[in-house]
Amino acid sequence: MQLAILDTLAGSHEALIRALDGDDLAGIERATAALAEAVHEARRHDWHAAPDLKERLLSLAALAQAAQIRVNFLTDMIRRRVDAAAALRGAQPQMTYSPHAA
Repeated sequence: MQLAILDTLAGSHEALIRALDGDDLAGIERATAALAEAVHEARRHDWHAAPDLKERLLSLAALAQAAQIRVNFLTDMIRRRVDAAAALRGAQPQMTYSPHAA
């Protein structure tokens, strides 16, 4: 049962990564919803009772990080485009988000 949940999580992460790499908005929406459902299902189980799954969980963490890197990259691209549009209007770009907010 737990392996099936991990397989679903891995597949959801891989689908999200493919959609992000392919600039597939509908695919991103589907993969995000599937990933949210898989995470919700995984949270319903006690993973401390299965220490033999450590390597599998580490590979899932790597997939999650790969998806996060892509999201961060795409977010930065969008921010740069917004800044360029603001510069064309003669306005200073507005900082809407800061990872180091006080």
